[in-house]
Amino acid sequence: MSWRDYSPDELEREYTPASCVENIQKYLDHYANAGVHSRQNIRHEKMQYGPHTDEWMWLAPHTDPETKTTDTRHLVAFVHGGFWRRLSADDGTFLTPDWQRLSFDYASINYSLCPKESLQTLVEQTQRAIQFLQKNYDAANITLIGHSAGAHLIAMALSSITEKFARVVLVSGVFDLEPITRTSVNEAVQLNSESAERLSPINFVSQALDTPLTIIWGENETGEFKRQSREFASAWDNERTHSPAITREISKRNHFDILYDLSTGGLVDVPGA
Repeated sequence: MSWRDYSPDELEREYTPASCVENIQKYLDHYANAGVHSRQNIRHEKMQYGPHTDEWMWLAPHTDPETKTTDTRHLVAFVHGGFWRRLSADDGTFLTPDWQRLSFDYASINYSLCPKESLQTLVEQTQRAIQFLQKNYDAANITLIGHSAGAHLIAMALSSITEKFARVVLVSGVFDLEPITRTSVNEAVQLNSESAERLSPINFVSQALDTPLTIIWGENETGEFKRQSREFASAWDNERTHSPAITREISKRNHFDILYDLSTGGLVDVPGA
């Protein structure tokens, strides 16, 4: 069934991840509260990566940076979701302890929100954040992880990345934005047919380097989120120069609690393992 065959109400439900859970707020509260606890108990440095006041990130080194050179350090960089309209890098810090236990430095990247800024601006901010991290880490030691809207932003960045990263993990993302133009999300994102095409990562996979790619989604997600991930993986695999993407549906997980499995699901290569 094509997304064009859905009624307006059906399409709205398909692009509402909360439609698959009883209470979205409990997940958002956990992100926020666990993030506060993480920042209180683990040293996080707030770093500006660009000129906009929203262009900052939390960086939490696994060990004292002076004891290990940056070219040998391994980093997980996370871009949060929120349908480009909510959340911040503060929320992403709830994942810091999980990645530090695996000997990674960890960065949670902030970006502006729509409609205060355009989606084009958010895409450019994410690109700047990645370029900033490359000044301090070898790209081959950086794993990029994006969730939902963050997966879209990282997927867009793939078309401009000029070095091969350790891995890119896209979690429950949206890669073709045309359906978004027909949902309430567009009240904030304000896409038209031209901008939706220009900002859809599925249109630019041919420009991406052959960086190892993993695409995951939860079992308890809408059909459209599953379709978006599968079709992006198929487009990636159809490029002759790309190694096949790893795809996985995570059993019993939804759009929000899938994040709890990121560090335990064998999705990335662990330093020294």
